[in-house]
Amino acid sequence: MRKKDMPFMLQMLLFTSGLICLTLLVTGLLIGYNQAADTKEALADKASLSASHFARMPVVADALAKGEADEELRAIAAEVRENNDLQYIVLMNMEGIRLMHPVPERIGEHFVGGDIDEVFEGKSYTSEAVGTLGPSMRAFEPVYNQEGMQIGAISVGISTEVTNQAVWDSVKITIYGTAVSLLLGLAGSYLLARRLKKTLFNLEPQEIAYMMEEREAMLDSVSEGVIAINADGHIIIANPSAEIMLERAGHYGNIIGQKISAIWPELSLEVFVNGEKAVYDKAVRFGELEMITNSVSFQVDKHNVGALVTFRDRNELDAMMKKLSGVESYAHTLRMQTHEFMNKLHIIGAMVYTESYEELAEYVDSLSMIYQRETGIISAHIDDVAIAGYLLTKLERLEQLQIDVDIQGENKWPSLSDPTAVDRWITIIGNSLENAVDAMVGQEEKKITLIFDVIDGELFYEIRDNGEGFDVEDLPSILEKGYSTKGLNRGYGMTIMINAVKAGNGNYHIQSEIGAGVCLQITMPYEWNDKEGNNSQ
Repeated sequence: MRKKDMPFMLQMLLFTSGLICLTLLVTGLLIGYNQAADTKEALADKASLSASHFARMPVVADALAKGEADEELRAIAAEVRENNDLQYIVLMNMEGIRLMHPVPERIGEHFVGGDIDEVFEGKSYTSEAVGTLGPSMRAFEPVYNQEGMQIGAISVGISTEVTNQAVWDSVKITIYGTAVSLLLGLAGSYLLARRLKKTLFNLEPQEIAYMMEEREAMLDSVSEGVIAINADGHIIIANPSAEIMLERAGHYGNIIGQKISAIWPELSLEVFVNGEKAVYDKAVRFGELEMITNSVSFQVDKHNVGALVTFRDRNELDAMMKKLSGVESYAHTLRMQTHEFMNKLHIIGAMVYTESYEELAEYVDSLSMIYQRETGIISAHIDDVAIAGYLLTKLERLEQLQIDVDIQGENKWPSLSDPTAVDRWITIIGNSLENAVDAMVGQEEKKITLIFDVIDGELFYEIRDNGEGFDVEDLPSILEKGYSTKGLNRGYGMTIMINAVKAGNGNYHIQSEIGAGVCLQITMPYEWNDKEGNNSQ
C-alpha cells in the first residue's frame, strides 16, 4: 500500500518554521555568547577600575606604610563596595597579608586563591578564583609609594553569582526577542502556507502532478491536432498528433515556445487573444495540406490569456464522410428493398382477399421471372443475404446507367458469420463499382465483369471494366489518399477500399493499361456459418 504523503500545508509549515527556528537559534546563540562575553568584560573593567582607583589613593599607601588600615579607609572601601555591588576590596602587603577585608576576623591572614603572584611583580590583571568568600572575578592592582616602590597590592572581587546574574540579564532580552521572532515567524509560515495552498486551488502537489500526467495522457490520445498559445502568441501546448500533421505539411522540429505566426501564419490565432471568441470548422491551408480548424479563446478572471486550436486533415474527414455515406446508402438500400417487398405482399394479400386467383398466379409468375433474372444470378454466387441484397441494389443502378454486368464464379460465397467482414466486403464492392463507373464515363459501350469465388479457403473477388485505364507506373500516386484525375476532393474510394482489405488481412492485385481498362483482384480469409448455424473457417 502506498504511504500517504504529508499534506502540503503541513510540509510548508514544518519546513519554514524549522528553517526559522534554526536560523533564530544560531543567531540567538551567537548574540547571547557575544553579550555574555561583553558583560563579563564590562564587569572585569569595573573591578579593574575600582582596584586602580584605590591603588592611587594616598590613604592606601599610608595604610601600607603603617601596616594597618584606619577607619577612614575602611569606610571608603565599604561605601565603594556597596555602591558598585562588589564582593570585597582587600588591601595586602608584599607578603600577601591582608590589612583590610570585609570580614574583620580575616585581617592579618594570608590572601587565598593562588592567583596573587603576578601582582607582586607589578602587573595589573583580572582572574577568576575561589577565595574565602566563594568564587569571584578578581582584579589585582599594585600599590606604589611616593618614591615609586611597590609596597603592596589591592584586590577587588565581584561575586560569580553577581556576574552570572548580570550575564543572564543581558542574555534574557535576546532570548525574549528570539522567542517573539519565532512566534512571528511561525505565524508568517502558517499564513504563507495558507496563501500557497489557496493559490494552488487547495490541491496537494501530488494531485497537481497527477493532473498534469492526466492532461498529457489525454492530449497524447487525441487524434486531432491540438495547439495552444499564450497572450504573446507563443506556443505553449502541442500534442503529438499536431506535431505529426505539421511534419506532413513540411514543418519539422520542436514548436514549443515559438511564435504561432512564424509556424502557421494563415491560422491567425492572435485575433482570438485580442477579443474574437470562437470560429468552428474553418478550412485553413498549411503547406500542401488543408486543415479543418476549430479555434477558441480562453480566459482567466474574464481576461483573454490565450487561444486554442484543434485541427484535422480535411482529406481524412472527407474520406470518413464518404465512408459514412456508403453505410448510409447501404441502409437506404435495405429500407427500399423492405418497402418494395411490403408493397408486393400488400398486392398479393389484396388479390387473395378478392379471390383474384388468376391474376395472382400471373403476378407471382412475373415476380418469379424477375427474381430469376435479377436475383437468381446473384444468389447463385453469393449466399450472404446482406452482400447479395447490396449487390442487387447496385446492379439495378448500373442497369439504369446502361452498363452491362457479367457475374461469374465457380464456388459460391458462403454466409459470413462476422458482421465486420460483411461491412468490409460491402465497402470493397461498393467503392470498386463506383471507381469502375467513373472510369467508363463518356463511353458508348460499358461493361463490367464480376467474379465471386472461393480459392484455397479464401474469398476471391475480381472486377474488370473496359474503361480508360491508367499506366501502372502511376499506381503509387493513385493509391495515395486524395489522388484523383476527376477533380478536387475525390480519389478516396481506392484508399478506403485498400484500407478495408488490409483490415481483413487480405491481399490485392491491380492490373491496368491505358485504353484497356482495370482489373482488380482481392483475396481475404473469412469465417462462415454452416447449415446448422455453427461458425467455421
